[in-house]
Formats: sequence, structure tokens, C-alpha cells
Amino acid sequence: MPASPFRCQVRLTLADLDRHIHAQRTIATAQFADEPDVHILMRFLAWVVAYDDHLADGQGWIDLHQPDLWAFDLTGQLTLWVECGVPPLKRLCKALGRTRTARFVCLCAGDREADHLRRALLGERPRHAELIEICAIPEPFLEWLEGKSSRNMNWAATISDGVLYLDCDGHAGSFELRFAALA
Repeated sequence: MPASPFRCQVRLTLADLDRHIHAQRTIATAQFADEPDVHILMRFLAWVVAYDDHLADGQGWIDLHQPDLWAFDLTGQLTLWVECGVPPLKRLCKALGRTRTARFVCLCAGDREADHLRRALLGERPRHAELIEICAIPEPFLEWLEGKSSRNMNWAATISDGVLYLDCDGHAGSFELRFAALA
């Protein structure tokens, strides 16, 4: 019998000045016993980096057919697919083959993980590879965030001129968002 997941939540205030988005949302999710803390933190960061009004948790950690986060429009069409870390390539390639319009965002823990994912995807040669954007979250930022994290957090995030500024329970950190296309 699988272990019970831990409940985690972030009360997010977001001002994405680059995309003209202002939002407040409480994001509650489950962290499974075998899911690393850095993965759950990247899932929360994905809410900031790829925010969409229709964004919802997928079951990517436990379901091989779903991403970590995704969004659908009002007609049920997939508009956003978000992976945190290096996903199963078969899952990502299959999803890419099913759509021509969705945005695919992969958040990676550092440049090495981003390069590994890029090389692996190029080897697979997926259809619609132009839809993929890879963003490397700097490892020092993730280590800082991991040291400040708890089960219940208050985040105030601002994105301006490609830089993410994050206040996590009164502690401030930042990094430059760098999205790279696959090809």
C-alpha cells in the first residue's frame, strides 16, 4: 500500500509584469513520500513561471500519462503542458504528437539537467518540437528555496524584464528566467 502523501500549500501573490498578469491564488498539492522536496518546489515554481488561469495539477509523479501541471481551454483543448525535471520521454513525445497548439514548458534543476533533457529530446526527434521551451532553474536558487521551504508558505513573486523575484516567507531571492527552444 503506498504511503499517504503530505499536503503542501503556497499562498501565491503574482505580478508578472512581462505578461501583464496579476493573480492571487492558494495552491494546494500533495507531495508523495518518494517525491523529492526539490521536485515539489519546482512544481510550485512552475505555477509562477507558466501561470495560466486554467492551470491545474496533473499527476505526473505517479501517472505516466500526465504532466506535472497542465491547462485546457474552455473547449477542452490542451493549451499548456508543464514538466518539472526530466520527464519520461515517451510521455512527452506522445503529448507533442497529439497537439499543434499547446505550449510545452520543461523546468529543469540547473543547466546540466536542461542539457541532458535537450540532448535526449533531440535524439527522439519528436513531432512539433518547436512547441517545447526549456527553462533551467539555477541550482543555487533551488538550494536557497529548499532551505526556506515548509509545508505552508507565503510567496510574493514578481517577474520583470525576464527576472523572477521571489519573497518566500520574508526571505528574498531572484534569478534570470531563460527559456530556450529545443531546436
